[in-house]
Amino acid sequence: MTDLDWCKAMLPKVSRTFAMGIQMLPDPFTSWVTVGYLLCRVVDTVEDTEDIDWPIRRRLFTHFENALIDGDCTDFLADAHRFEDDDDGELSRGLDRIVRLMMTFPSPVQNSMRKWIGEMSGGMALYARRHAFGPGRTTVQDLPDLERYCYFVAGTVGHLLTDLFLLGCPETQAHAQRLRSHAEAFGLLLQMTNIVKDVTDDWPRGWCFIPETVCVANGTTSDKLIDPAHSAAGIRSVDAVNLHARQFYGEAVSYVIALPKEAEALRRFCLFPMLLAGKTLELALGNPAVVDSDTQVKISRATVAEMAQRVEALLADDGTLSALNLHSAAEA
Repeated sequence: MTDLDWCKAMLPKVSRTFAMGIQMLPDPFTSWVTVGYLLCRVVDTVEDTEDIDWPIRRRLFTHFENALIDGDCTDFLADAHRFEDDDDGELSRGLDRIVRLMMTFPSPVQNSMRKWIGEMSGGMALYARRHAFGPGRTTVQDLPDLERYCYFVAGTVGHLLTDLFLLGCPETQAHAQRLRSHAEAFGLLLQMTNIVKDVTDDWPRGWCFIPETVCVANGTTSDKLIDPAHSAAGIRSVDAVNLHARQFYGEAVSYVIALPKEAEALRRFCLFPMLLAGKTLELALGNPAVVDSDTQVKISRATVAEMAQRVEALLADDGTLSALNLHSAAEA
């Protein structure tokens, strides 16, 4: 099996949702975005795998970043046995195949991946260190701290995608400045949406991404966020982050519109998760499920299918796109 075939086979194992979108992209984006996504997933596995002491985790971050630069994965793979025996572990133990494929890409594509995914790794390491040495649950302190975290894990992806779009689709060059100016907000919207819906998933891992200052302002603390006795205050706290996330929606719309109509596949790739994020934020607002460990904030398959149809209706309609807000996104 070639490295490309292996990477394409691993993609749906580690993300069904993104795999569908990536597999629909035309060449060369299918290969570029597949490799970029898998590299991000590996560094995410370094951050998330439990029961790894900080010195070893720090070493894995460093060796990952070095592998991006020089293509030598030996040091990283020496510690890869520490990952779990699951799909993410299998992916991480195959880092050499991903990096080897990356190094067949044009130099500007490689350099963009090194820059943005390297920055992601360095930022994740900062928060992983806080998690390793902080007492009790790790909680972001305030909204700027939350935005900083979201920048490292998703804003960088917005910049990476923009670089790849500009490199692989000449029609985007005329809109380069607009795309770059909105790329970060596009990523922040998607990441904050995940944070809003995944509060109770992050909790068992010892993380709370609802800022401490937000919790206190709404009558609770991060330690009591999902305590049933504090449910009303917990919902208000999550709602505050929900409302903060919405400020990035307009910029995400602007990002999609900055992609030329001729680049229909790129528009579709970005518009679909944006609409799903908006629908998820709508569903989560005031929803007790955000702090209930026994339920989930999850849009239905029927709604996903409906959003896919909306994407096709909106692709070439800049007038309707430019008027989108979180309410009209679900009804346009």
